[in-house]
Amino acid sequence: METIPRASRAVRRVALPEMLHTVLLSFRNLSAFVQALHMQAEYAQIESDLCLKYIPHIRNIWMGQFCASPSHSPASVPESELGFLVLVLLSAPPLTIDVSSSQLLTRCLRRAWNDMGMGGDIDHKCSPLPWSTKTLTLMEMKTGSWMWILGAPGKTFLASIPHIIVVPESDLHVGPRAEGEIGPQDYNLPWRMECIPWASLAKGLETLSLAFPRAELGLDVDEFGRVGLDMQVELVTFPTSMVKGDRVPLKFKPSTETGEGCISLDDVHVVVSHSKVHFQAGECRQGWEKVWACGFLTEGGGL
Repeated sequence: METIPRASRAVRRVALPEMLHTVLLSFRNLSAFVQALHMQAEYAQIESDLCLKYIPHIRNIWMGQFCASPSHSPASVPESELGFLVLVLLSAPPLTIDVSSSQLLTRCLRRAWNDMGMGGDIDHKCSPLPWSTKTLTLMEMKTGSWMWILGAPGKTFLASIPHIIVVPESDLHVGPRAEGEIGPQDYNLPWRMECIPWASLAKGLETLSLAFPRAELGLDVDEFGRVGLDMQVELVTFPTSMVKGDRVPLKFKPSTETGEGCISLDDVHVVVSHSKVHFQAGECRQGWEKVWACGFLTEGGGL
């Protein structure tokens, strides 16, 4: 009978690291995940065979959608449990943040900042940064949702990240491309992108990427709205040297058509996924979750 617990522990040690590779959190499972972190801390104290350090195995974290209700909001995580979440959330090199979870990111950054005793040292020349984030993906970020960068922790966090991916509201791109309002190779960025002072906020930023469902001329916009369509994904990447001053040009066009406020397609790198993902107007988050989980956004492949 002793072989059963041994086999169970062996399976657990093989399976858990694979399960932890990609972590998707939302209001539905955040409490359970924090509780699991709390249990692991207790196992570590008693040197239990059930102890497993999560951080070395987590490669991607998605902070997904949260509700506005008090019991399911980012503010619902007790301060006493926030410390467990901070260590894991800020340890993953690629981090994805939904607009509705930006408040939780704010709390985690502030907690990590205070725990390190960094105070007003925003130059952090002598102190290691309390996070490992290298790629930050922002889901449907709106102008007002950038309040988290106003303090020293937020500004320092953003300034330390070399690569940012923005996933605009997909509906704003599909319709104009499908109906011929923009060219088959053109990309119009949401006006909210222009309101973000990238050059001053993200001083360490090297590249900026935008992800779109691949919409072609003649695509059935009505069907896209009713039941959705299977579509490829495009990832458009350009160096921050293309950002003029504090503004991002709002259009990508072929080199023969560029003008004021445009970026030439000769200066950007476009990657198209091999397979397709289901997208529906107004409900694109599930499609983007699959794209992200397959590694297309963070690793440039896998889809």
